[in-house]
Amino acid sequence: MTDPTWVFIQCCWAAWVVYWLVMAFATKRTVERAGFLGYRLVAVIVIGGLAAAGRFLHVSSHSPLWQTPLGLGVVTACIVLAGAVFTVWARITLGRNWSAEVTFKQDHELIESGPYALSRHPIYTGLILMALGTAINYGRPIGFGLLVALCAGLWWKARQEERIMSRHFPNAYADYKTHVSAVIPFVL
Repeated sequence: MTDPTWVFIQCCWAAWVVYWLVMAFATKRTVERAGFLGYRLVAVIVIGGLAAAGRFLHVSSHSPLWQTPLGLGVVTACIVLAGAVFTVWARITLGRNWSAEVTFKQDHELIESGPYALSRHPIYTGLILMALGTAINYGRPIGFGLLVALCAGLWWKARQEERIMSRHFPNAYADYKTHVSAVIPFVL
C-alpha cells in the first residue's frame, strides 16, 4: 500500500511508539504490580478465536474488504492522529504516575484533570481511535480482528486498574467513577 494516508498512519504509529518508549523512563517507582498476563492472554484468546472463526467461515484475514478512496483515507488519518494526540495529552497529564503495566506508584496521585475529566482511561480511548482509523483505512479483516483483540485486552486491563485504584483511593475513586465514563466520554 503506497497510499499517502496509509503512510501518514504508519508514521503516526511510529512516532507514537518512539514517544512512548522515551517517556517510559520518566516514571515513579512502582510499589504494587497487578495482572501482568491477564490482558495479554485475553487479546491472544480473542485473536485465536477470530482466526478459527475466519477459517470456519472461509474468510481470509488479508482479503480486501474495500479499496480506501482518498476521502476516506483522509478521514481515517485524522482519526488516527486525533487518537494519538489524545493519548499523548493523557500521558503528559498523568506524568510520572504512568506505567505500561497495571501498577501503583510511590506517591501515586488520582488524576482527574485534562483528558481524565472526559474518560477514566483516555490512553485506551486514544489507542482504540488509532486502531479503528487504521483498521478502516487498511480495509482487511485482520485489521478489525486486531481492533477487537485490542478492545478486549484493554477492557481486561481497565478492570484491573479500576480494582487497584479503588483499593488505594476508595472514596475518591468511587466518586470519580460516578461522573466520568470509562472509555468513551459521556457514553461508556
